[in-house]
Amino acid sequence: MQIKKLPTNHTCATTKLVEGKMASQGWCADRLGEWVKKNPKKGAKDAKEKLESDFGIKLKYSKAWSGLKLALDQIHGKYEESFQLLFNWAAHLEQASPGSYVQIEVEKVGNKKRFKRVFVALKPCIDGFLAGCRPFVGVDASFLHGKYTGQLASATGVDGHN
Repeated sequence: MQIKKLPTNHTCATTKLVEGKMASQGWCADRLGEWVKKNPKKGAKDAKEKLESDFGIKLKYSKAWSGLKLALDQIHGKYEESFQLLFNWAAHLEQASPGSYVQIEVEKVGNKKRFKRVFVALKPCIDGFLAGCRPFVGVDASFLHGKYTGQLASATGVDGHN
């Protein structure tokens, strides 16, 4: 028996990352689903590194980014679809709590309607304010970051029991 050694470098797929040409965004999303639930703050760079290490492939950043976006859409739903749910929620709230006030404002941009703002006043809160709140209203706002930006404002009153 004789052992020989090859003088050239070994370059097969087991020792070197191979570019994953068959990895679609759907494939990436399927592999990232549970990982995204456990790591909601991780970005596309982390997703790319995870897929490359788990499956031994080389992945383009854009493919990992689109796969991560699709995985988030599958988990949370699309932003655009969630705005339609706002009207359903408003109708259900007015039915469940008669006397509550919900106003959703949209603006027309071209042929499409775009969400602008929403105002909500629950009937028990209205009654409590009129029945015994001090003449003080605190107003605060917070900036929204993400795909849709803007501000979230709230008003708070103090009742007789503080």
